[in-house]
Amino acid sequence: MLGSLLISLALLQTQILSPFKQSNRALDSYDPSCDISTITLPAQPIIPTYAASYPGSGSQMTHYLYEALTGIESGSAWQQRGDTFDRIALKTHYPVRNHPVEGGRLMHRVILQLRNPIHAIPSYHNFLYEEEHELPNHTVHAPIDAWIKWRNLNFDIEIQNWKKQVMYWMDNYTKIGDRLVISYERLVDSKMGPVETARIANFLGRTEGVEIVSSSSALPCIWDKVVNYHRVDVDKDEVTPKKRRKLESGLKVEPRIKRRVKYISPDDPAHPGKSLRKGNVKYDFTKPQLDRVRSMLNELRGRYLGDYTLVIILSGYIDEISDLS
Repeated sequence: MLGSLLISLALLQTQILSPFKQSNRALDSYDPSCDISTITLPAQPIIPTYAASYPGSGSQMTHYLYEALTGIESGSAWQQRGDTFDRIALKTHYPVRNHPVEGGRLMHRVILQLRNPIHAIPSYHNFLYEEEHELPNHTVHAPIDAWIKWRNLNFDIEIQNWKKQVMYWMDNYTKIGDRLVISYERLVDSKMGPVETARIANFLGRTEGVEIVSSSSALPCIWDKVVNYHRVDVDKDEVTPKKRRKLESGLKVEPRIKRRVKYISPDDPAHPGKSLRKGNVKYDFTKPQLDRVRSMLNELRGRYLGDYTLVIILSGYIDEISDLS
């Protein structure tokens, strides 16, 4: 069954999703009884996988997905080390954020998660805005004027950071079987999401001492429960009085909702709280900026022509930007 899903991936990859569109539609063709609530330490020591991404790329979603697929806790470079051998993956934004995984000498595999920079960069700015104003993470959209000011000051740095993130992990993890490239857009797509999940399961299942879910028929169910947030049991998370006063001064939001999993550091840009950023706020780039992004993506695509999946993902991003220009 897993093989069939991987074959489906090969067929679907020939259709470049441009632009990628998120879908929260639940699947109709699976048994929704899969249990993703049991997360434990591994039965034997395991070498964790790097879970690398630029901030704002949906890495907390995949943090949960890795746990659900293996039943083993994921971790973060902010809290865990690579030499405790008790996490399936360790999330890192290195080298964009200069906090490498400590104790990672034996770590040799990476899942590189991408998101179109025209969406990842604004998402990262939302996090920075919340931190600056001491607001709970994943609760508000930054005002447009704040975005424009920050964008114009930081665009050159952040677009180079996005490029640096890709190049570091592509250039340093070149051995076949040691690197998997995935995208946020594929994971949240109703057709590609379960197939992308099968690729991740296959990759993590090759870690010594790790077994993925026993039935590949459960993969679409696991994908749906993790990606479509409302299908996961949630707890209300208390907001401190100070942050509550800030929210009530001009922003109407409910307390954050978190899934029942082990939390990671609130200093992480992709905090595990379920996002309460309601509505759609369009964060634009200028035409010269879009041209710069497209040029950077074209450069990366030419540099890594040998990686079919990366080329397909980057091509989708380039097409989306071309439609906006």
